[in-house]
Amino acid sequence: MNLYEFSRLSEEEQYNTTWAIGVLVDQFIKNSIIINLYAINEFFVEVYYDQYTNKILYKKHFKQGELLDKYLNRINL
Repeated sequence: MNLYEFSRLSEEEQYNTTWAIGVLVDQFIKNSIIINLYAINEFFVEVYYDQYTNKILYKKHFKQGELLDKYLNRINL
């Protein structure tokens, strides 16, 4: 699956795909928000959770750039 195919899925299908085939790469906590970074083939998905309610807030998907940069010094490649 590539990023274009992923973006064409419904919101629910995107979450299900992330959890089914995504590989959890890292977790980032900022204030009360937990951000899980998943890798799917050649792109990434961040899923944002509220730490106190344990509810999903939203997600972002991307290949590169500023969203990925914050993880680079935390991940051993």
